[in-house]
Amino acid sequence: MKKVLLATTVLAMTATVAAAEVTLSGNGRMGVVYNGNAASDKLQFSSRIRAVFTMSGETDGGLAFGGTFRADNAGPAAAGAAGNVFISGAFGKLAMGDVVGAAEEVIGDLPEIGFTDLSGGLILDANDNDILFLTGDGVIYANAGNPGALYTYSTGGLTFALGMNDGNNNLSGAAFDGTQAYSVGVKYAVDAYSVSLGYEVADPTVGASAKHLIIGGEATFGTTTLKAYYGDGSGAISGLKHYGLGVSHSMDALTLKAYVKRTEVGASSATGYGLGAAYSLGGGATVEGGIVDNNVAGTKPVADLGVKFTF
Repeated sequence: MKKVLLATTVLAMTATVAAAEVTLSGNGRMGVVYNGNAASDKLQFSSRIRAVFTMSGETDGGLAFGGTFRADNAGPAAAGAAGNVFISGAFGKLAMGDVVGAAEEVIGDLPEIGFTDLSGGLILDANDNDILFLTGDGVIYANAGNPGALYTYSTGGLTFALGMNDGNNNLSGAAFDGTQAYSVGVKYAVDAYSVSLGYEVADPTVGASAKHLIIGGEATFGTTTLKAYYGDGSGAISGLKHYGLGVSHSMDALTLKAYVKRTEVGASSATGYGLGAAYSLGGGATVEGGIVDNNVAGTKPVADLGVKFTF
């Protein structure tokens, strides 16, 4: 990714030098999207471009600090509802703002499909490749996440993560206020294999607490990566079970991606899938497309094809 240096400040001290800088990057996309669920105009154009500011610095004692936000989120970032800031050192890394929960930090998501990150509207999912999480940017229970704090520490093949929010996630409606959320995650990686475990709790001021246990595993064989997960809810989200499998395979400039996942919420259930491909043109440009389907009665697949850019 090419970066344009906007400003660099150098502070000279008697024995050490500390530097801070602000860089500008960005991304864009253009193409077409087919939405089989639309009443009309099923085929539409889709385009956008975004600028991202990244700030970084270092103290005289060697602590790193910084933050990032998108230009279109400058207002919310100033209020703590978007973007994030961090400080890190030998003790680990502490980040605040628009951060994921500890479980999502160690487990992640399935492969992203399409140049628009396609969604077929699978139960509870904002984007179908997203694995459901209770905290951070999860959507299981009252979006009990932002603004939040995330602490991570790695040693050898182990990564530990702790996350929480302060009970005020800047969303409208009394149902979203006062929901404090906590999460813990641990990941162990060795060679091309890893296993992760996460546990999350959302404790609202009104109603029962929600709890979520999730485990994930990942393995890489040459240029092929497999990922699997299983999650189980209890308390206020009792009856939630979800599991899935994702795969990506690279062949020179071409990457093939797919996933299948099942979400069960009480008597309701859905099994969705996604298939996609991306071809790198070099220089930060990629042709990408895909199709996703949630197999819910009355819904149809959605698909897209376009070009993504990074600057």
